[in-house]
Amino acid sequence: MDALHPLLQKAYDPDRFGRLARDVVSDMERHLREAQSRQTERSMPWTPPEEERAFWEGRLDRPEGLVELMRLVVDRSNRLQDPRYMGHQVAVPFPDGALVGMVTDMLNNGGAIYEMGPTNSAMEEVLMARIGRMMGLPEGCGGVMCHGGTLANLVALLAARRWKAGPEADPWTEGDDGLGAVLVSDQAHYCVDRAVRIMGWGVEGVGLVATDARHKITAEGLMEALRDMEAKGRRVVSVVGSACTTSSGAYDDLNVLADFAEEHGLWFHVDGAHGAPAVFSQRHAHLVSGLGRAHSVAMDFHKIMGVPALCTGLFYGRHDHSFLPFTQAAEYLWSDAEEPEWWNFGKRTFECTKRMLSTRVAAVLEEYGAEIWGHLVDRLFDLGRELADQVEQRPDFELAMRPEANIVCFRHTPPSLTNESVERVNRHVEDVRKALLEGGPHYIVMTRFNGEVWLRCTLMNPLTEPADLKAMLDRVEWLSCDQGCT
Repeated sequence: MDALHPLLQKAYDPDRFGRLARDVVSDMERHLREAQSRQTERSMPWTPPEEERAFWEGRLDRPEGLVELMRLVVDRSNRLQDPRYMGHQVAVPFPDGALVGMVTDMLNNGGAIYEMGPTNSAMEEVLMARIGRMMGLPEGCGGVMCHGGTLANLVALLAARRWKAGPEADPWTEGDDGLGAVLVSDQAHYCVDRAVRIMGWGVEGVGLVATDARHKITAEGLMEALRDMEAKGRRVVSVVGSACTTSSGAYDDLNVLADFAEEHGLWFHVDGAHGAPAVFSQRHAHLVSGLGRAHSVAMDFHKIMGVPALCTGLFYGRHDHSFLPFTQAAEYLWSDAEEPEWWNFGKRTFECTKRMLSTRVAAVLEEYGAEIWGHLVDRLFDLGRELADQVEQRPDFELAMRPEANIVCFRHTPPSLTNESVERVNRHVEDVRKALLEGGPHYIVMTRFNGEVWLRCTLMNPLTEPADLKAMLDRVEWLSCDQGCT
């Protein structure tokens, strides 16, 4: 047998790892200081896709070492730690989470079965029950962690389908007639629609519930949607509440949905990917009143809980319901597919191997306690109200609606556009956003309501200050007048 190749010796050398780690951590500390102090020209260093692709086509042909590559990645990536980044619903991670990632990436313990990751498997089981109880779920709750809210919502609806079918039928084993359906807000995240289609129920399997002027489901809308689906021969298995909606941050009245689900024998699922953490805030917990009545709840730790992506909790009001989605033979992993072994997570998750997700969450609780989630929610939601207040105080600015969370939709329309068509105003708003994207220093996105285009901020950085919001609005107004004022 040949001796170990020198390249492999280099790759696994502990001393070399230590030197690289010190350089990379030093660079990341500098990046954190620069971002937080707003020292860079733009919070989002925009380049057109083809230009960025061409850059990497050339650069990846000229290796310069890991440290140099990481510096380049940092320089060309979005700076979420910059308080002027106000775009997407992506966590500004607690910086020490990067250290957790270093440790768990080195250990690389998977999560399909207990033997692959004993510490992580046991930790996940404990945390999901404890956090579930903090959220108001009953004794006996539990759940699993997975990679993202899209996956969590799909798995929850698989559980709903099997639960609704009852013991006389098993759609997981036998399939179904393709006539199942789910009721969900017309403002809900697209992943619910995608999950229904993946389950084979097609576009007609999504019963969109009309919402009120504040984008919330109403009891009347639910009843109308149920009748409509039944008239089409559809078998409704679940009603999904949004806590909160992605576009506007509107919270459905979860008690209304829970009452409706109980009355009609439906599985009640809450897509709380973004807004469910309001439950940890004394001032904002009322927004998710009724959360504890759900059969299942999806909540992203990687949005307003300070954890790096992806890390989602899928909580069940009853622990045994977590075994509903999947029952599958895999002799090389476990001996009995039907045995409810909590320690073998492959029996309850879509993924086989998954990262050490529970360690990320445990690290936050270890260092700060669950209290920090409440403080983070309060700070971010307060920033949302502050931005709304500033918008309302400015002439020619308007809000799409008063925010309930940290998502704020607004626009500036100069007097020159007062009598213009919706299409012309929409183009103007799009032009303003494009100019801001390309020139910075702030970064915001767009959305549409009833055919109208609005600028949209998601305030994810607790270090953002009112002065940053004012500067962003000043910049929007200047660009708006440059694009449209006469």
